[in-house]
Amino acid sequence: MKKWLTLLVPCVVLVAAIVWWTRDEPGRPIAPSSSMDAADTVSSPLASLQATPQARQHRERQRFEADAKDFFARAASLRAVERSERAEALTRQIDRYEAEGGLSAGEAVLLRTALVKATVDDPAQQAAEVAVIADRYRAHADRRMAAFAAQQANDPRFQAYKTREAQVVAEVMAMTSVPAGLTRDQYLRQRLQEERERAYAP
Repeated sequence: MKKWLTLLVPCVVLVAAIVWWTRDEPGRPIAPSSSMDAADTVSSPLASLQATPQARQHRERQRFEADAKDFFARAASLRAVERSERAEALTRQIDRYEAEGGLSAGEAVLLRTALVKATVDDPAQQAAEVAVIADRYRAHADRRMAAFAAQQANDPRFQAYKTREAQVVAEVMAMTSVPAGLTRDQYLRQRLQEERERAYAP
């Protein structure tokens, strides 16, 4: 009997501890009642993160890239109507991403050219449409370069740098030896970089 009591007492203590731990008390956090509750507690920050605009945009971009990849892989086997509809949908997405800055001009040109080659069977028409795309982007690049040049022409810091650039080039080219063991070109680049930093320093 004594031995039996010795074994029973620890069991009773353990049961009492479990009852005490699981009892409800005001202000005392209650452990999740199921594995589903625990999963919800852990996953709610992740769910909040996935609901952000940035996460949605990332998923949309991944879908766009997957759709484009799938289209180019299967274009030849699609019916003409489906191929045309999917190409138009991809063109709208390219327009949107390019307008938002999500695609560079180079990326957009490659995608648009690939769409032409995937949807136009006649080689002569393909070449004509690709040429139109190239001309359009070339004209756009020319306009941007002209706008940039006009902006630089009106920037006094740029004008000051150009004046110093000519002086530094003349000075370095007239040197009989270059310091610090550099080549003449390396030393010239270093000096011009210093002049740029000086000209555009706040």
